[in-house]
Amino acid sequence: MTFIRVGIALALSTMPLSVWADCLSGSDVAQNSTLTFFEQISTVSKQDSSWRIEGKNPYTRNNFFNDAGVNLDGRCSLIDNVLDMDFSLYGLTWYSVRPLAEFEKDDRRSRAVVEQLRLAYTVSDSVQIDVGKLRIKPGLFYLRSPGSLISQYYGGFKPTRLYDPQLRSVYQSTPWAATITADNREHALSLTFVPKLATIDQYYLSSGNWSESQRGNSSEAWLLSYTSHQFSDHTPGIRVLLGHSRSVALSDSYSYTPQMTLNGEVAYHGGQRWRHLSDQKRQELEHYQFPSSLYDVEDKSGVELAVGGQYTADNFSIFGLEYYFQSEGYSRSQWDKQKNLLHFLNTQTGYAALDDAFDSYKYLMSSEINNVGNKGMLQGKHYFNAWSSVRLDGGATFQPYWVINLTDASSLAGLHFSTPLSALSDKLETYSGIYASLGRAHTEFALFGENVGLYIGFKYYL
Repeated sequence: MTFIRVGIALALSTMPLSVWADCLSGSDVAQNSTLTFFEQISTVSKQDSSWRIEGKNPYTRNNFFNDAGVNLDGRCSLIDNVLDMDFSLYGLTWYSVRPLAEFEKDDRRSRAVVEQLRLAYTVSDSVQIDVGKLRIKPGLFYLRSPGSLISQYYGGFKPTRLYDPQLRSVYQSTPWAATITADNREHALSLTFVPKLATIDQYYLSSGNWSESQRGNSSEAWLLSYTSHQFSDHTPGIRVLLGHSRSVALSDSYSYTPQMTLNGEVAYHGGQRWRHLSDQKRQELEHYQFPSSLYDVEDKSGVELAVGGQYTADNFSIFGLEYYFQSEGYSRSQWDKQKNLLHFLNTQTGYAALDDAFDSYKYLMSSEINNVGNKGMLQGKHYFNAWSSVRLDGGATFQPYWVINLTDASSLAGLHFSTPLSALSDKLETYSGIYASLGRAHTEFALFGENVGLYIGFKYYL
């Protein structure tokens, strides 16, 4: 058991039962917690993918899914104005109408997710210590923020997920961590420590099949963050990451007008942050030498850059444009090598043992590529992102978004609509949407087959 878990257990065990009874009493839970029920049905249609397992498409062309979930989100005070506890707990399940193909199979169709379990100790008016399972503060950008120096892996199911009306995934793993924060009207300073609790040794599996510690605490990290609020129009900041990885990021949010905000972030990384296809191992495989792995992380420095802006209309609708660049993304020629390797592995040799070995390497490749996205990373170098959140009458929200890889012209686009159903109940909210990943064969967003999905669901707040 790690020192953070031990610390939480010791801190809670020293509290008198009367404190716990007050914090977790029925009336206190009712006043300070929200219980939300989810229900969603969706249909997914896929074009033929570039992958073949035993000569067959490893994806079901058309399928229907049902998702259900429950979320308990709350806060209670253990010691008034001194010690608080926040928590967000999920129970999730799903099933499909048709059987799943090889790349879609998941060992678990139900799971419990601890999104947050935080003890917040107030040292003074300006100093606070947080310990537990914490949400790491994001950067300034919707697509990918260079300032988000700590990244965790996606922990959800392979073929499906709930589409939250805020488009926020409930499956992103959160780390066990400790943070001390000091802030006032002019400055905000924090230090976050994420301990290493596990080692990832099964990269051939999708991250949803790893343990929670592997997804959230697979490397040690110390993150020092400073933000200045001294300027009327600018909010500059700096973040420094030490530990397993070494990075520094600078950011600024500039209020050009009260309704127009311009954002910029740049980061320098001392080493690669995700596993890349190894040229040497690729060549070994193409010469039938069968390496144990095809991907690794090299000690190469890199740069990330994001610039963009957002405009807020009088009715609080928001419109945003972003450009993102990363130097360690695959170039066109590097991506072609990966594409050519897949073509090589798809060749049927007529020898059962060799064909089975090639299929195993395809499983490994697909998991590695998938897990880059599961960590919140992108495969290429240059991206453009356009998005908006349009407020409509009656509290409804319309959210279109479009992401394009500027190197290979593949894209991800979607429309999301949500609205409260006040005529039926103030506690009921419904949502629906459509998404599509489009591009030529072997491009980033179409590598696993062009994909179109439709979904409709509701949330009930109790």
